[in-house]
Amino acid sequence: MTLEPEPIIIACAADQNYAMPLVVTVCSLLRNLQSGQRVVLYVLDGGIQRSQKDRVVQSTLHHNIEIIWITPSSVLANLLSDNVILSEKWPIANYYRLLLPHILPPHIAKVMYLDTDLVIQGDLTPLWQIDMGHNYALAVQDVCQPHIATTKHLDHRKFGVSEDCKYFNAGVLVMNLKQWREDNITDKTLALIAQHKETLLFPDQDALNIVLAQRWGELPPRWNQMHGIYDFSSWAESPYRQADYDTALKQPDIIHFTTLPKPWMKGCTHPNQDLFYHYLDRTAWKGWRNTIWRRLGRRITKEIKQLVSS
Repeated sequence: MTLEPEPIIIACAADQNYAMPLVVTVCSLLRNLQSGQRVVLYVLDGGIQRSQKDRVVQSTLHHNIEIIWITPSSVLANLLSDNVILSEKWPIANYYRLLLPHILPPHIAKVMYLDTDLVIQGDLTPLWQIDMGHNYALAVQDVCQPHIATTKHLDHRKFGVSEDCKYFNAGVLVMNLKQWREDNITDKTLALIAQHKETLLFPDQDALNIVLAQRWGELPPRWNQMHGIYDFSSWAESPYRQADYDTALKQPDIIHFTTLPKPWMKGCTHPNQDLFYHYLDRTAWKGWRNTIWRRLGRRITKEIKQLVSS
């Protein structure tokens, strides 16, 4: 008798605006996954309409996946809103990753958190199987801000961290939930955000980098290819070794659309934009394109809402 392998535990956070990009992230993951590998997906729901949830489920029907929708409790939501910076740019769903140790069942010791502006091009099984050791998280060094001291907006001396502390991008994280719970990492991160709201340009990512300084494990950049890698003329300008740079540039396992405009927005020039639509057309959103009529409709809807609320 062959036992089914342990599932990969994935978490994503999305609101109504990111329901469609969410399905691209999830479906591209499933289409490149090792045969027979089961996935349990927790979607931290920031206000996705039921009809959109149904389309996400419909798009994953023929894959070995269980989707669990979670709306954070009012207690946890208030914990966030009392401590973080909330705006159109930073909606509350952006911070939900910080709540994972409290939201997910206590028996889950590890989770892979994925942003919803990703296209997965490789099998995530090897990433899931990496030994975390005593690290709180596994992540990829940021391509544009490789060290805390080079972020320009963070004074490493003020936060008591070393000048050579590397800075990671928090869009792809393998999180050691057991360690997070034991050492109250969520509380420490939220307290730091609340204390330094005026300083943190990327609130949750900045705070995580300070709290987890030198206590996270570095992944090869192919697991989180950021847009900035295309700005270098060669690997020597990047923070990566040549072999890692070449693989991340030419054969990334995860493509992260880190800058605006995103592939589904007007004016996107990302070289892998077509991959987003390649996977989108294999979902319940098949054929969707950001036409002028769609943009006009969204503008009219927004103006009507503003009139109603004024």
